[in-house]
Amino acid sequence: MKIEITKMTEDDVDDVHRIEVRVFSDPWSKQAFLSDMKNDFAIPLIARFESKVAGYASLYAAADEIQIGNLAVAPDFHQRGIGTKIIEYILELAVETNKRLLILEVRPSNEAACKLYEKFGFKVAGKRKYYYHKPTEDALIMIRGVD
Repeated sequence: MKIEITKMTEDDVDDVHRIEVRVFSDPWSKQAFLSDMKNDFAIPLIARFESKVAGYASLYAAADEIQIGNLAVAPDFHQRGIGTKIIEYILELAVETNKRLLILEVRPSNEAACKLYEKFGFKVAGKRKYYYHKPTEDALIMIRGVD
């Protein structure tokens, strides 16, 4: 089982967006992913499994931190270690680029994501009220130091 993490390209955006609309009730637009590719602070990634786009992450680097703005795995590829591999890659990237902090927001109702982040040492640092829509929900702010 080989999972390959690479930089997202324009050729990947249709596949990424198909996953996005299946996974999230308030999905990002294709344009949001395309814009990230032109943003010097953005690091858009994809995970390939058996030559298919199986997951992705949109990262934002600033100062000494990386914010995980979006991360998803296609439902057809759940329970295959793809989310784990993406997080491991992000941790390696943080070390290589001398970042000290990872930060993200997650729906408290997204128990699978919360468990994945907790497995990697992320801790709840606060909440953002009414952050999510469709349905409206607060966001948990989770952080993790980089060793």
